[in-house]
Amino acid sequence: MADTVRVTRLPEETRDAMWTLFARFYEGTSRSVFERDLAAKDHVILLRDDGDRSLRGFSTVQTYRRSLGGRPFVAVFSGDTVIEQAYWGQSALQIAFYRYLLKAKLRALSVPVYWFLISKGYRTYLLLSRNFPTYWPRHEEATPPWEQSLIEFLATDKFGEAYQPELGVLRFTQPEGHLRSEVAPLAPEVLAQPDVRFFADRNPGHALGEELCCLGCVDYTLAASFFYKHIRRGIERQLMRVRRRWASASASS
Repeated sequence: MADTVRVTRLPEETRDAMWTLFARFYEGTSRSVFERDLAAKDHVILLRDDGDRSLRGFSTVQTYRRSLGGRPFVAVFSGDTVIEQAYWGQSALQIAFYRYLLKAKLRALSVPVYWFLISKGYRTYLLLSRNFPTYWPRHEEATPPWEQSLIEFLATDKFGEAYQPELGVLRFTQPEGHLRSEVAPLAPEVLAQPDVRFFADRNPGHALGEELCCLGCVDYTLAASFFYKHIRRGIERQLMRVRRRWASASASS
């Protein structure tokens, strides 16, 4: 299960659990850097075990309004995201984040809303490429000029000179942390996937903690895709339960 909590209302024991989980997956960082980044966010989505309610993952988010060339827009910035490996593939945190994005859009119907994502791991990039109908950068086509200018504006506005426009990545003079080598390694079978290979090509320094700057469009097509996938997964779960019952009934007869 997943809960969305304001950062200012996080209990100290939850902060401790978040840092412990984060440190298991990332190295080259510190508790002070983690706390600094957390303080800059609005909310954190907490993934908890359904049984003992222990923390098994989290994602930090921040929403803010900006304007570029006289065109206002809303950006939802996604920070640290960590999920225990045993819980990879579960959708609770992903669904909670979708809802967060769609609520942001409902509060800003008259202006474009975007998910601004920075990714130093291919799995995070896949959350964008596998779930957003409209996103950039992508392997199938070049990023359109307006969206490219948005990425550059947001990256420079938030990270200043760390943004490297030639590749569209963030390169920090002081290390901000990177995935441990044993977490989600880029094996040949993984690199065979076009979007993973694109991520690795565009962000060759990901293993050193460099971040690819990305943008996802939050609009009616995303909402339709979300509800379709949510309903489809519900139907698939129901069918699996029915099949298990049939198999159990056949075995006992």
